[in-house]
Amino acid sequence: MWIIKKNSLATKLFFSYLMLVILPFLISTLVLSSTSSSNIETNTLSYINLFVEQLSSNIDRYIGEMDRMTKVLTLDPQLCDMLTQPEDHDKISNYHNTQYLETEILKLMTQQPSIRNVTFAGINGMVYSGPSNRIQDKEAFFEMTRSDFSDQSNPNLHLSAAHIPFYLLVNFQQNKEPVFTLTRFLYTNDRQKIGCIVLTMTCQDLLKAININPSLLESGARIVITNKENQIVADTSENFVVENLNNPSYTEFLITKEESDKNLCFSNGSGLLTSTVVINKNQLFKSTLDFKRTVAVLMLLLIGIIILLSAYFTRRLVQPLKVLRDAANEFASGNYSIRIPVTSSDEIGDLCASFNFMAKQTEYLLDRVYQHQLATKQAQLEALQNQISPHFLHNTLEIIRMKALINNDKEVALMVQTLAKLFRITLDRTSNIVKIRDELEHVETYLTIQNTRFNNRYKFTSLVPEKFLECSIIKLTLQPLVENAVKHGFSRTFGDEEIQIRALEDGSDLIIQVIDNGVGIEPENLERIHKNLNHLDMPDRAIGHNSIGIVNISDRIRLEYGEKYTLQLYENIPRGTIVEFCIPQNYTLEKVPDPE
Repeated sequence: MWIIKKNSLATKLFFSYLMLVILPFLISTLVLSSTSSSNIETNTLSYINLFVEQLSSNIDRYIGEMDRMTKVLTLDPQLCDMLTQPEDHDKISNYHNTQYLETEILKLMTQQPSIRNVTFAGINGMVYSGPSNRIQDKEAFFEMTRSDFSDQSNPNLHLSAAHIPFYLLVNFQQNKEPVFTLTRFLYTNDRQKIGCIVLTMTCQDLLKAININPSLLESGARIVITNKENQIVADTSENFVVENLNNPSYTEFLITKEESDKNLCFSNGSGLLTSTVVINKNQLFKSTLDFKRTVAVLMLLLIGIIILLSAYFTRRLVQPLKVLRDAANEFASGNYSIRIPVTSSDEIGDLCASFNFMAKQTEYLLDRVYQHQLATKQAQLEALQNQISPHFLHNTLEIIRMKALINNDKEVALMVQTLAKLFRITLDRTSNIVKIRDELEHVETYLTIQNTRFNNRYKFTSLVPEKFLECSIIKLTLQPLVENAVKHGFSRTFGDEEIQIRALEDGSDLIIQVIDNGVGIEPENLERIHKNLNHLDMPDRAIGHNSIGIVNISDRIRLEYGEKYTLQLYENIPRGTIVEFCIPQNYTLEKVPDPE
């Protein structure tokens, strides 16, 4: 009590907040943090155990499917005879036996595509691996697959360790794919072995079949699948490579003491294979450690904020914050010219100065963005005006040269005149707005050159009434749409190509349509083009080269006439595409400012 009486009000407030706010906050945060961390660790361990159980279940299901497929063959008396009776040197019998085995191999590999090779081995010494493969090292084959019939204690199924099948003629070494084998032993009714079926499968196919969660691998976990001899059948480790498989010690799955100190192992096995997940303890509980660190940082930060608020709340904070709050509301309502008087040089004063700077910069940047948008649209128009396809120019000049060599006079002059007219219209920069009559003339000039190139391939029809020809339109609007129809709509057609331009009256507006009978646009591409036209998503790279010109024209129309004037694409029945846009009918040249 004496300390409280003798000290200043700031000290009294500090001790009050320490006892009433900071200390309870600290205790409750520590309790919640400890409880939450424990729950996270428990849930993480439960998740890993459930995952390993599911992994084992998937493996059992996969091996069970192989077991079912091969078990059916044990009931086939013809196969039993082939595996037990002495080999028949009769060519016809051998041929029929080979055909039978090839059919059975094809059935197995068709039912389960992950089977890479099937081998039949009998106690009569017959070993058959199909027409495209064979066993070139029987001793190594019998040793790896346990198919030598020497161990009577073997079960009906045996799974080998991962290995490179050098004993096969086609051993997958070129793909560096480790394999394992599943051997089913065949018995008579009195439990006498008569042979076996050996299935060869890649380890990667086994990992794919059991559907491993990618997020677990990304967290650094290692998943190991072992057989009953504790040999590795499949492994997600980066060390699971051909070079290590040549080392017999690697195939034995062993966790050293040093690894067990750093890692946790979760194993589960209910059949021939055992699934083991090895994961680093720090990596497994990384979320818990991050949570604890975050809580500690936030706790210290909040305590510091509470201390600062307790020290400056009555003297320096309330009134300046009210001023700042009111200014922020004004700023949020759109008043970007608002400024706050800076009356102090402390943090509040700096905050007010920063707010003033932010408001000034925002006002400046908004103006810059507006100017940039205008400049961008102008640059797009200029780029469109200056764009001349090199191939188009080359082809036209080549036609002029060839016609000059053949006719030597009038037709060359006409081509030169048409080309000059096209360049004059395209490169004219005197005005952004022209008459519809001029745009139609530009289209006819373009198609004249194309028809000269392709022997009058394209038929053009103008269905624009005479009264609309003097109406104004943005320059270079119709010709790019016609060119788009020629390049894409008629790219795979060979006759009867027709383009129409139609104008319809809609109140005070004009609806202009560019219609072709080309190949049309796929529905998926049409939907993506509409999204690009309305800027509903990022530009689609898959169709960007087909739609950028249409999007550019749409943006120019919207920028010039307003948001309600848009460009749309429709399917033309029975075939082709309709490009339609709307412009104001009474839009005059006087409304366009002089670019100079």
